[in-house]
Amino acid sequence: MAINYNLEKEFLKKVENNNSRTVLTANQIEDLLSEFPKLPEDYIAYLKEIGSGSFRDCQFNITSSLFNLEDLGLEDHYELKSNIWFFGDNFSGDFAGFDLDRNDGKVVEFWHESGELYYTNKSFQTYIREQMLIDENNVK
Repeated sequence: MAINYNLEKEFLKKVENNNSRTVLTANQIEDLLSEFPKLPEDYIAYLKEIGSGSFRDCQFNITSSLFNLEDLGLEDHYELKSNIWFFGDNFSGDFAGFDLDRNDGKVVEFWHESGELYYTNKSFQTYIREQMLIDENNVK
């Protein structure tokens, strides 16, 4: 079954006045997958349909490429496994991403206050819907 974000796009139209997200091109997706071939399909579909950038007035931000603690200059402050790559943040210093060693498509969160990595056991689509604050009736 193909993954789509129609419900999420309709929801964001209702709750946002504007957005500055950028849908990734086929070439950008290809480059991302050549560097990170284990990325989950629902994450790639999100970048194709909704794009990188923040939603709900800085509720959460999705980047156009993955990053790690070294990219942020934080490797001396925290210690994580080497194959943890982040796709976004909550504007409060906490990051969300994937443990690419597991290759299970589940989201992990890095909590900066404790320096802990939390395995959510949630797919990207489930996780991002929660970050959008979509409830069981698709409104919030």
